[in-house]
Amino acid sequence: MFFSKKPKKSQMEMEILEQSGIIGSLISRNIENYVVLLDMPLIVRQIKIVASGSSYNCALVAKTFFEKIARTDTEVIFSGEFICSEKEVDKTVLYFFISQSGETYDTTLAARKAKEAGARAYAVVNNENSTLWELCDYKININAGAENSIAATKSFSASICALYLCAVKIAQNKLLDTTEYLKNINEVQKNIESVLDLTLNIDEAAEFLSKYKAFAVIGQGANYALARECALKIKETSYIDANSCSMGEFLHGHIAILNKIDTVIEIITSNFCNFELKTLDKINDDYAPKSVVITDCQEKFCSKVSVVFPYNEDMLTRVLSVVFVVQMLALKIALILKRNVDKPHGLNKVVK
Repeated sequence: MFFSKKPKKSQMEMEILEQSGIIGSLISRNIENYVVLLDMPLIVRQIKIVASGSSYNCALVAKTFFEKIARTDTEVIFSGEFICSEKEVDKTVLYFFISQSGETYDTTLAARKAKEAGARAYAVVNNENSTLWELCDYKININAGAENSIAATKSFSASICALYLCAVKIAQNKLLDTTEYLKNINEVQKNIESVLDLTLNIDEAAEFLSKYKAFAVIGQGANYALARECALKIKETSYIDANSCSMGEFLHGHIAILNKIDTVIEIITSNFCNFELKTLDKINDDYAPKSVVITDCQEKFCSKVSVVFPYNEDMLTRVLSVVFVVQMLALKIALILKRNVDKPHGLNKVVK
């Protein structure tokens, strides 16, 4: 009897599907009795996060964690901008450097600059045998395993989780109440491992978006960082001109692209504010675009397709759910277009 072979999964898809287990292991290794075990300076008054590419988008998500959970002023800087800046390195700041390989060219140069100036440096890496690991005073290994696909997936989500734990640790050192942020921490793996199975309309959205050569991706707050990552993943794997913008900023000139491109991806989650709804209403009233909404809300939005993933009140679960959905959406668009998702044309990891 003849049995047809199932198509072989790409490295990118397998690495997307590995993520829940990686997150669960990262949490179990670094938390005991709701206390985060990470090595962290006792006093952290200000944070600067230095990164590039997907790691920069991760840093923008982490800014929300540090400011909301740890109540610590945080700035995010491109590695290249930090290297070229004429401003003196501030020794009172804790600098975080994010690099999956630990060898990212501009990020390692930036870390070296900070260390030579006498600043405290924290490495978030996936490789203990790396330059960045050796350079920094404090460090966390995200233990995501080798990432064979060029487009970052599991290293991105694991870095987000690691920085969430860093934010909680700083809060605990400040004797802040972290109950809200840890009460469901042991359920995060279980909650996110079924997200993709329970997400509605992702195939329909991928089919729809694959027909366009360009579109915008918008979000507010942490969802803007995830909109940047969504656009980057689609750009990297499908070569579509996907560009991201903060939802409010989109109204200030950027919206004019809808005169020529009538499609936009909107990321809006259950923690939305009235401003976001008013912004979406204005976009729809003025341009009536064919929008794809990525959401965990039961509320009906004016859209061509609504990609709906399960609601969860936990902040980390909600962020990681969006991450999984946008990664899988990018993968499905690329496969429809018959792209090589593991080795996109002309794309390499930028290491020394």
